[in-house]
Amino acid sequence: MRSKGYYSLVRTLLKENIRQGRIPNGTRLYTAAVADRLALSPPPVRRALDQLMEEGVLVLHPQHGYIVGGDTKETGQPGRENLHLLDLDLSLLESGKSTPLAPRWETILEEVKQGVLRAIPFGTFQISETGICDHFGVSRTVSREVLARLDMQGHVEKSRSSHWIVGPLSARALDETHEMRRLLEPQALMDAASRVDQKRLLAMRREIGTLRGRDVLTIEEIVAAESALHRELPGECRNRRMVANVMNLQIAPVVDDLFREHIGVQDESALLDEHDIVLAHLIRRDTEGAGQALRRHLDLQHQRTRARLKVLSIFDAANDLPYLTRIH
Repeated sequence: MRSKGYYSLVRTLLKENIRQGRIPNGTRLYTAAVADRLALSPPPVRRALDQLMEEGVLVLHPQHGYIVGGDTKETGQPGRENLHLLDLDLSLLESGKSTPLAPRWETILEEVKQGVLRAIPFGTFQISETGICDHFGVSRTVSREVLARLDMQGHVEKSRSSHWIVGPLSARALDETHEMRRLLEPQALMDAASRVDQKRLLAMRREIGTLRGRDVLTIEEIVAAESALHRELPGECRNRRMVANVMNLQIAPVVDDLFREHIGVQDESALLDEHDIVLAHLIRRDTEGAGQALRRHLDLQHQRTRARLKVLSIFDAANDLPYLTRIH
């Protein structure tokens, strides 16, 4: 869920509770108090309260906070209700809990990671903590946690001047990632093989057959096929730590996707043939053969990805993420 979704969610939740009378007319609301009640950071709450004020649901108090409806005739003065004592309807929040963002860093980690990975083939970038806060509507604590997680995953690092830096993606870095991936991903697939439904495998192979019979493929079709083989199937592995590492090592697909976006879809028949062999082994319940076939596919795809990275390096791709500033 993106940050703009947070604002909308909080706005809708508050508006509905006001409509139901759960937050009485004349109640004085404070950003910090609402954020505390919902276990959110202040930025999305502040945006939601401002939106409700623009809609006329709230009125800005002359000194501090907002007044529900702006009508204090019955109470004389705006009520300073303890929101923890109000029976609020929080069903809009995940599982009826008081926050859809617990932990909040997790909701934006993958998006920041993908933004970073899509930038590094084109140079070196500095990452702004404040930029992440503003872009996603999160606190500085959340921003720092996201960057710390990416640091642990090996995607970002701190410079000597204590700035967060990322990139550039070198052929050596791609080689090192591939070396680890070819060890872990086939093992994860072999472990997952017995847990994958036969009908699902047959459907996947039929889809590959359909794509192999087409002269022109779309980026979306290739991405879907790659995701099914490299993310969905290994994701069935019982060893969750292994799965997490496998997913973290999938940098090559980002390079491949960028190449297709900038150059166009080339002949992908080799990739599809390799997929078909892996699936054929899985359907026969030949897990060892599937593991070997996947390892060979990863090796061949790595060579194609290396060549694509070299092509991408000549592009000066524009960066539209406000938290990334190109420095080299």
